[in-house]
Amino acid sequence: MEIDTEMELMNIAAFQTAYPGWLEQARPYLEAADWKSSFRDFPYVKNADSPWTPLEKPLRECRVAMLSTAGLYLKEDHAPFSAGDIEGDWSFRELPEDAPSGQLAIAHEHYPQKHVEQDLNCVYPRDRMAELVAQGVIGELAPRNFSISGYCTRVDKVVEETVPQIVERLKADRVDALLHIPV
Repeated sequence: MEIDTEMELMNIAAFQTAYPGWLEQARPYLEAADWKSSFRDFPYVKNADSPWTPLEKPLRECRVAMLSTAGLYLKEDHAPFSAGDIEGDWSFRELPEDAPSGQLAIAHEHYPQKHVEQDLNCVYPRDRMAELVAQGVIGELAPRNFSISGYCTRVDKVVEETVPQIVERLKADRVDALLHIPV
């Protein structure tokens, strides 16, 4: 979705104030899956203090994890994301690095999945990352990766709940870099 450059971007506190009114006016459009009308007046948040940090060592020495917004989950271990909820789902799923592709499923109704069905690497490039490790471009892959649903209107919940939990796990896994795969 495009952000109107004329639109004022907000911080989280302003978002939390504006969100209920937006949801009330957008609800009929959301229920009708009219995304253009739904998000016309969405109270977008600006990340004014992004924690961008340059790598401290060469990528060939780094442990890298992935975060896909494809709504991936393990069929036998996880509940699917609440893909049909009009506010989306701000939870996340841990994906072990060695999970078989056949164990992964998608719970995300907001993007066409034709190409994903042909090659999961287009939303979760585990095979391509393994090739980069084999070529010495990347040091190693993290023992676990993460997936969220790219459709979530509750920016405040993602920022205050989801992200800190994922960051905690990335730190525990001594991850040096994270590849974010937006879908």
